[in-house]
Amino acid sequence: MEFPTPKTKTQIRAFLGLAGYYAHYVKNFSLIAAPLNQSLKGKIKKEGTNWTQDCNRAFTELKNRLTEIPVLHAPDYNREFIVQTDASDLGIGVVLSQRNDNGEEHPVLFLSKTFTDAQRKYGTTEKEWQQLFMRLRN
Repeated sequence: MEFPTPKTKTQIRAFLGLAGYYAHYVKNFSLIAAPLNQSLKGKIKKEGTNWTQDCNRAFTELKNRLTEIPVLHAPDYNREFIVQTDASDLGIGVVLSQRNDNGEEHPVLFLSKTFTDAQRKYGTTEKEWQQLFMRLRN
């Protein structure tokens, strides 16, 4: 929680690298981090960045999410998996979950990805299916 607010692109990359290690534990990680990734665009790697309110919200939200207790359960390969996807104009979120003996659904894995400019032009169904298959292949 005491991670200092980044002032340069190098510092933003350092934070995203640290936070990205735990991306599978944070629902919609790439969508939350999108403003920070957007602030990295530009040719000069070490130049200062335009730190916006969106960047500050994303930075704070990621710090908060990283300090919460993970809610993921270990997968049971003898049980059926449930795949849920949700696409927006910015990206896609995928939740892989399973039901326990009481019928309660628990997440096993979170995946998310921001879309490229070309992918943003896809229809919603195409976004969800194409990105889901791309992520599952990896």
